[in-house]
Amino acid sequence: CTGRLWKRRFPDVSKQSIREFLELFVDAFLFKSDKRLKFSPDDKIMDIYKSLYPCSWWADALEYECLFIDVERRYGFDLTETTMNRDTTLGQLFDMIKNRVS
Repeated sequence: CTGRLWKRRFPDVSKQSIREFLELFVDAFLFKSDKRLKFSPDDKIMDIYKSLYPCSWWADALEYECLFIDVERRYGFDLTETTMNRDTTLGQLFDMIKNRVS
């Protein structure tokens, strides 16, 4: 369980807010809900994606696109305006959203 890592990184954020963000992520990436606390704030989103699709020619399930749409719907934050790259972590994404929405 990575709940402690998330609370240590974001002590002023409620557990519920962290869980909601992680739930949004696992939904977009088609993981089961009970896996949400398996992901650390230091996990790179692209590494997670690459673990699902190790071959570049495999068709994906539009996880990134779903994540962008879900973040905009839930938080009103347009990820296309950010500087997300292959090294962006879940914690960095959460921080971007938290700072933009606050």
